[in-house]
Amino acid sequence: MRRDYYAVLGVAATAPSREIRQAYRRLARQYSPDVNFWDVQARGLFEEIAEAYRVLSDPGARAMYDRFGLPGVALPAGRRGDDVHVAVELAFAHAVRGVRLDLPVSRFSPCRTCGATGLVEGAPCGPCQGRGVRRASDIVTVAIPPGVDSGVQIRVAGEGSAGPFGGPRGDLLVSTRVQEHPFFVRKGDNVHREVPISVWEALLGARIRVPTPLGETTLVVPPGSTGGQVFRLRGQGAPKLADDGTGDLYVTVRVEMPRGLDPRTVELVRELERLMPTECRTALHRYNGGAA
Repeated sequence: MRRDYYAVLGVAATAPSREIRQAYRRLARQYSPDVNFWDVQARGLFEEIAEAYRVLSDPGARAMYDRFGLPGVALPAGRRGDDVHVAVELAFAHAVRGVRLDLPVSRFSPCRTCGATGLVEGAPCGPCQGRGVRRASDIVTVAIPPGVDSGVQIRVAGEGSAGPFGGPRGDLLVSTRVQEHPFFVRKGDNVHREVPISVWEALLGARIRVPTPLGETTLVVPPGSTGGQVFRLRGQGAPKLADDGTGDLYVTVRVEMPRGLDPRTVELVRELERLMPTECRTALHRYNGGAA
């Protein structure tokens, strides 16, 4: 079975004549029998490339091919349009919560002058050059689901380019890039953040309200917590794109030390030191200049 001529040349169905001619010249040089004298497969490819170009370089033959195809080439009535790719940058909140966006999309749409037929009063339509489609910029509403991350591709069926002569539209492929957040750091479905606590909260323990990607929750800091300690809050991370679950939030506490102590406060701290003597470098005294 013969391949689709557009696939043979590696061009889109809406490619202009110049692009088809450039593709043919590139492939013809690559698979020319003069270059691949002993390669039988290359000779067959060259003949296929030449046949595809013969049809697609002729406006009338190309129009007939787009409408009806050729024997042995399965084509629906009205060739499907090409997929269109767009990239969108999302705020962190929109990525985890989901959002509906109105995106400007450059795509081929049915020609209004000729009603997508390619003909006006029996002659090729000038605005669409007889193809039945012309390039336009349209606004497409896209629903971004909760939980997307950078590199995710969302397929919106039927919002790509229209096919020649009334053919159905291809799909719109939306690639996402998520902006960095000043506090949250995302690692897959899990989210990490740092929370400052006072030295008194570290000593006595505390219940602290902590922002999450989807709202707010309570972090229970036990008495005697130390700076750098990590707490895992289950189900408080980012939504999972593949299912209904949610990742976890990992909170690292940072102990804020008081500064600018006045003489009275210094005396209170010294009194606390006398009441709670602590030797925190006992292990270091076991070594003297590296000697065991």
